[in-house]
Amino acid sequence: MMAIIGGRPERFAGHVELYLRALAKYGHEELPVAQHSIGLIADSDDEAKNTHWQYWEPMVQQLSKERGFYPPTPERYAEEVDSGALYVGSPETVAQKVARTFRDNRLSRFDLKYDLTHLPREARENSIRLLGERVVPRVRELLAEDPGSWYPTRRQVAQIIKDGKAVHA
Repeated sequence: MMAIIGGRPERFAGHVELYLRALAKYGHEELPVAQHSIGLIADSDDEAKNTHWQYWEPMVQQLSKERGFYPPTPERYAEEVDSGALYVGSPETVAQKVARTFRDNRLSRFDLKYDLTHLPREARENSIRLLGERVVPRVRELLAEDPGSWYPTRRQVAQIIKDGKAVHA
């Protein structure tokens, strides 16, 4: 599991490639590669960005003071949402970005950290619902249409529904 919380996710592709080569070199079967990133899904891009910013900015402001990295700005936030490690937007926007990340980093799983300090329960619930009902099915469609090189092993993508019932991946 890679935790990518800032910067362009595709910069980790080399790490994944090295990991898979090391497994092969030392006689181990390929294992799934997963990514954990921060995000929020809402009905529209603007709703998601505005809601997320309200709770992300003070958290990152505090962390930047404690850890000595960049203070958050609206411009930096927009860059992280557009091309960085924040998966914030409408279901279609987030699905497109997740599918791109699957291909770039040869993932078999993706974990969305949807909670931030004080983020309203309604926003968290809506994000979870949209992830399961719209984003995951759309990512599967996008990968079926254009798998690229994302499929690193002979393993199936983790399934959360089988025959209409929830299953463990």
